[in-house]
Amino acid sequence: MIRRLGINWFRFNRELHRDVGYFCIGLTLVFAISGIALNHANDWNPNYIVERVELPIDFKNSLADQQINKKLLTLFAVSEQIKATYWESPMIYKVFLQQGGSVSVSFLHRRAVFEHIRERVVFKQFNRLHLNEAKNGWIVFSDIYAGLLIFLSLSALFMVKGKYSPWRLRRGWLVIAGGLIPTLYIFY
Repeated sequence: MIRRLGINWFRFNRELHRDVGYFCIGLTLVFAISGIALNHANDWNPNYIVERVELPIDFKNSLADQQINKKLLTLFAVSEQIKATYWESPMIYKVFLQQGGSVSVSFLHRRAVFEHIRERVVFKQFNRLHLNEAKNGWIVFSDIYAGLLIFLSLSALFMVKGKYSPWRLRRGWLVIAGGLIPTLYIFY
């Protein structure tokens, strides 16, 4: 049909492959970056930065809660407002801060631990898309993107003619190896 319309099939394939490829560059980078981040979730938290500081304390649990709070905020140089506090036990006191931080005090060990959690702004959003936590509309878009990647893979097989074609033995093995490696990994 394309030949009847006077269109060079190889040229049409190359141009379509190029344009679809340009469109997919940004999406591929998002999925690749978040994929690497998620693959190493045991080494670091790809969604949050957790800052943890532990310091000794020089006061006792006999102080009033407001005095303890003031000493803890000064100790860790925290300017956040306190959201809530409570005594987990007579020797463990917890402070929760407005912007997601917390301070835990062990009067038994005479130590206080400040933890502050912040989002990794770009990574967290990329990871939500990668893990399909955005749902609904993103499923459709992900399926379209997957279809475009399938097109790019198959159209690439017809990009080059002659001795440099992937249909030649040496380059054909690269195509086969690319599919064989994950297949073997899954079954062995």
